[in-house]
Amino acid sequence: MFGFLFKRADRAAPQPVVAPQAALRAEAKQEADQARQQALQQAQALSDETAAVAFIVQSAFADARLAAAQQVQSPAALEQVLQACRNTDRRVAKLMQTRLDSVRQQQVVAGKAAACIAQAQRLQQERQLMPNQVAELDRSWDGKDAPLEMQQQFAQLRAALADRLTSQAALQHGAIGLLSSARVLHVQAKTALIGGGEAGSLPTLDTLEALEAQMAACASHAEALTLPRHLATDFAQEAQALRKLLVDLQQHQSALQARIELLSNWEAATEALDPAALKNAWSALPRLPAALLDDGLEQRYQTLLKQHTVVVVKQPKPQATVAVAETGDGPQIGEALDGLEKALEDGALQVAVDFDKALRAIDFKQHKPSATQLSRLTQARSELTRLQGWARWGGNVSREELTKAALDLPAQELAPAELAKKIGSLRARWKSLDVSSGSAPKNLWEGFDVACTSAYAPVAAHFQQQAEQRQANQVNARGLIDDVLQHAQNALAADAASGVTPDWKLIAQFCQQKQQAWKALGAINRSEKKSLEAAFAAALQTLLAPLAEQQAIEVARREKLITEAAELPANQRDTADRVKELQARWQEQAKALPLPRQEEQELWQRFRAACDAIFAQRKEAASSADAERRDNLRLREEQCAALEAALTRPDAGLAKILRQARQEWTRGGQVPRAVQAQIDARFQAAVTAVEAILDQSRRQAALAQADALRAKLVLCQKVEAGITGGEASGIGADDWQALPALAPAFEKILAARFERALQNSGGYAATLEAGRPLLAQELLRAEILAGSDSPGALSRERLQLQVEVLQASLKAGAAAKNIEQQLLHICGLPALIDEASLQRLLKLVALAKA
Repeated sequence: MFGFLFKRADRAAPQPVVAPQAALRAEAKQEADQARQQALQQAQALSDETAAVAFIVQSAFADARLAAAQQVQSPAALEQVLQACRNTDRRVAKLMQTRLDSVRQQQVVAGKAAACIAQAQRLQQERQLMPNQVAELDRSWDGKDAPLEMQQQFAQLRAALADRLTSQAALQHGAIGLLSSARVLHVQAKTALIGGGEAGSLPTLDTLEALEAQMAACASHAEALTLPRHLATDFAQEAQALRKLLVDLQQHQSALQARIELLSNWEAATEALDPAALKNAWSALPRLPAALLDDGLEQRYQTLLKQHTVVVVKQPKPQATVAVAETGDGPQIGEALDGLEKALEDGALQVAVDFDKALRAIDFKQHKPSATQLSRLTQARSELTRLQGWARWGGNVSREELTKAALDLPAQELAPAELAKKIGSLRARWKSLDVSSGSAPKNLWEGFDVACTSAYAPVAAHFQQQAEQRQANQVNARGLIDDVLQHAQNALAADAASGVTPDWKLIAQFCQQKQQAWKALGAINRSEKKSLEAAFAAALQTLLAPLAEQQAIEVARREKLITEAAELPANQRDTADRVKELQARWQEQAKALPLPRQEEQELWQRFRAACDAIFAQRKEAASSADAERRDNLRLREEQCAALEAALTRPDAGLAKILRQARQEWTRGGQVPRAVQAQIDARFQAAVTAVEAILDQSRRQAALAQADALRAKLVLCQKVEAGITGGEASGIGADDWQALPALAPAFEKILAARFERALQNSGGYAATLEAGRPLLAQELLRAEILAGSDSPGALSRERLQLQVEVLQASLKAGAAAKNIEQQLLHICGLPALIDEASLQRLLKLVALAKA
């Protein structure tokens, strides 16, 4: 309190001028703004990344650090600045983290782009490029954020792959078109062989050889490996069959031309020809298939044969007259004859034929018809013959239409099932014509049969392929059953023998794969289907039964996890970690043994609902806590504002305001972490400013007290010196009242001493003179108690007095005097005090109050 006593040589020295706090703060703020602007200009002038990093690390201004951070781009520098500013400058740290994330994302994108480019290069080198590989490459490529040179490189590679795919597609279409052309030529050749055709429209060997040359070019193409494997084989088979057919067709055409030339020569002859020679020459010609037989050529041959044959007319033999008794006709003849006439009248040809057959079955020798019945029968049979002729003619026309329809079927490219149905319908209609129109000519039947057989070839091949596929599926089914039995034996028997727990996940995957493989098998012969399905189910059950038991155990474990998640308290600190632990355990169990999809989904939904409920409660609690923190922040901001406003008030109430502010701040709750350091710094700055004002006030008060104590001691010294010198000092009570008041203890002692000196009762001067030794001794005792140095001349007296002080302290114990009591005692002693003693006293007072 009195530390400034010895810094003043003279009481009359000028008082220090204390600057107003507002001016000091304005000056400090101005200096800080100037330093901030200077740092900001320096940061904006930086052009080197290394210098920018060094500036950020040492700079104390956030805006300058943020400006310098704009120059940092490299990952190493970004990482260095991030580590340096992570806990000191959130804006710079966030900027560095954002740029690091961007750099890492660019690296990831570039890595993926490089992988896609490498894959495209590998595909470019592949001898056989598949479209699905290019499609997978397109799905993998996400080049919108990739570097421009990588995008250009990938675009070039992708265009090259597209060109290859286009070339492959064109090659495949061309090869398939060649096969189709060969098949069309085959059908045309068959049609010509069966039903004839114009010479200009018939296929030739030159056309076939051109197709073969084009197919050879396709086979030698750079992309020939992409052609379907069966395409070359099918084309070779089709070309071989077509070549044979064309050779046969040429031979048949030659035979037909020989017949035409022979008939033309016979018709041009002017002399008579030998019918036997005609028959021999006609029979010696090469035979034609029934489909190539021409009725016009046959009619020309028969006409020539009749022209050169002598007709011999024979007289008919007289017929015997058979007498028929009028009463001998039986009932069957009459009924059959009536039915025949009725059927002919109705146009029911088949019914009439049946009645005619019935009449022909009657023995007319036993049952002789009457003349009337014979006449009716003759007329009816004549009519029947006429109708049958018309029916046969109409049936042949219909048969020709059926044959033409059968020949047109291959060109329609129908599905095998529909094609088989149409061929069956044509054959059924042909049979119905046999019933209604009589038997067909042989050549018509053979032509129709060949046409149907040719049209049915794809159907037969399809059904043969299906039969082979069913047989193959049957073999595959037995293979699946054997695989399941073998796997069950290896997985369960071996594990039971060795005591190792089976890998249920692999078993479940195996069962699922085999079930899917069984579903994908395709059709199986009906005779074997039920037995194979039963065998597969029995074999699979050997794995599914223990798997179901293990899955039941696993369901119980999952239920336990759900229960544990539902019972977790939401407001505990470690709840989130415990939920994550449960989720990790769930994932481990799900990976170890997957459950059926529906059951797995149901259990997972329940577990997720339990976890979501916990996080929802925690989120609600966090929201409440955030609202409370925001309220606390608002209160603390108000406290800081009130404390900052108190800086402009008088100093008298600042101590109370500061004490109340600290109490309220201590009682306040938590604030958001993001602004906690900022609000604490603001409050601490306000407290520091208030304490600075209070400290300055205390220093001024201490200085004033020191001046007042010195003045009052000097005043007492002058009055007492005047008493001992016999001179009036001229000092009165007004002089004492004009001086500032001291602390109560010193004020009381010195006021009493001053009052005694003013009264100057009898013998007071002698008392003052007599008190000098005591004052010197008490000063020395005080210096011993305070541990202060004494004048060198008093070293011997100090040594003696130290022994007395020690003995007295040992006797008095806790009741011994302290330095403050000793000083008060010295100030109250009636004794003259010189200047040296006064300085020693003031020094002791300063040490006691320090």
